[in-house]
Amino acid sequence: MKFGVVIPNYGKGASRENILATMQAAEELGFHSVWLTDHIALPEVQVGRFANLYESTTTMAFLAGNCKRIRLGISTLVLPQRNPLEIAKKIATLDALSNGRVMLSVGVGWSMCEYQNLGYDFHNRGKRMDEAIQVLRLFWKGESAISFHGKHYTFENVSVSPLTYQKNGPPIWIAGDSPIAIQRAVRLGDGWHPNSRPLSQFVQEIQHMRELDAVRNITIAMRFRVNFHKLPSDQRPLYGNATKLVHQLHAYQQSGLSYGIVHFEGESVKNCVRMMRKFSQEVQLSV
Repeated sequence: MKFGVVIPNYGKGASRENILATMQAAEELGFHSVWLTDHIALPEVQVGRFANLYESTTTMAFLAGNCKRIRLGISTLVLPQRNPLEIAKKIATLDALSNGRVMLSVGVGWSMCEYQNLGYDFHNRGKRMDEAIQVLRLFWKGESAISFHGKHYTFENVSVSPLTYQKNGPPIWIAGDSPIAIQRAVRLGDGWHPNSRPLSQFVQEIQHMRELDAVRNITIAMRFRVNFHKLPSDQRPLYGNATKLVHQLHAYQQSGLSYGIVHFEGESVKNCVRMMRKFSQEVQLSV
């Protein structure tokens, strides 16, 4: 199983220094990737833990220029809040400049107010998401110019540049915890990216996914929190010491999990890096 690390690009600990230090530690410790969180215009009454958020694609560009090996992802980019041509070009540019190290998870989001603030329709976001994914894939096919005629997006003979480093662009993981998100992942995605959930629920969802399509073998990448001392909760189904975590992760892996995106719950970056080192040495090598 591969593991990525959630970067502190939001919250009271978000800063240039902390973002960079976390990425550098993750690369040094052998993690496969680092992941940025995305929001653009949450209202103040909803911002909560997402206060002080550094924009995801801009921060990814900053990280790409400061590392050589580690992959760079967004978990999760709210795709229907953006023009798909614009985000397709941004991601293509990032992929070209980073020599193919971009990873991408896309979702429909949850804040109606944020959609209103950005001038987009909240209620048709799922249908626009489906078309936007098609636009991304079309832009990344490697053609010199593209046209698209959908219900929500239409354009003619748009010049395409730069080409992505990865053939056909970065894999697209579909984020979300709902049955609709699972269906969309099977239909349009290269992976499904849920938040943490109890093993029993995860097993049922993977079974449902296989019933929808028994042939496709897509990546299952779950985002979860790790703190070696806290007790389990709905937000933290994986818990305990390193031995317990290895045992729990093996159970998820046997049920279909192939990628873990880890949010280390530390009170400081120094504390998070300490947990990252422990996880790398005692957990990652055993899963």
